[in-house]
Amino acid sequence: MIEVRAESAEILLSGIVGDGWDENPITHKGVSEALKSFGSSDVTVHINSPGGFADEGIAIYNTLRKHPGEVTTINDSLAASAASVIFLAGQNRLMADGSRVMIHRALSFVMGNQDDFAKAINSLKAYDASMIDIYSKYMSGDSQAIEKLMADETWYNVDEAIASGLATGRVENGKKYRKPKNAFDSAAAMLARQKMAQFAKHLTSKTQ
Repeated sequence: MIEVRAESAEILLSGIVGDGWDENPITHKGVSEALKSFGSSDVTVHINSPGGFADEGIAIYNTLRKHPGEVTTINDSLAASAASVIFLAGQNRLMADGSRVMIHRALSFVMGNQDDFAKAINSLKAYDASMIDIYSKYMSGDSQAIEKLMADETWYNVDEAIASGLATGRVENGKKYRKPKNAFDSAAAMLARQKMAQFAKHLTSKTQ
């Protein structure tokens, strides 16, 4: 399901990624149409999905990445498989309490002779390579380490997703919270808030 909340500049993605799974799937076409509602404005994308078709997930990821405004993705509960790739499209990638991310190797259903199975294996290897290429932009470790995590079907809780680089922060008290990149950024942000407060107080005293 794709729901657009224009008043709060939010898109809700819930259910299976890719057409043919259920009546209201998450599709590349649907997300593209939803983004048009916001022009070049910032947008927040909420995700709760077990995944689905890799191609559809990658296409949605690239479409969100090309959006001219800032994209914040929020994992409301689950961003697994192809949905984990969609989650990575946000400049800010936030985890809600109790949410999880799962990465794994590509899956397929095959029927036929040994040639058909050999072709399917080569195709799955190509899909894995595409996923590794995307994950490696956010996670530390080389491609072999990431492939091992995918082969193990690795699940991440909130803190683990942030530590791995898959997420940038968490949703605190129902509000968006971006984890500071480092201690300097945190101190700089605090100093900026203090300066703004002093400036506001100064303006108030001048107008009285």
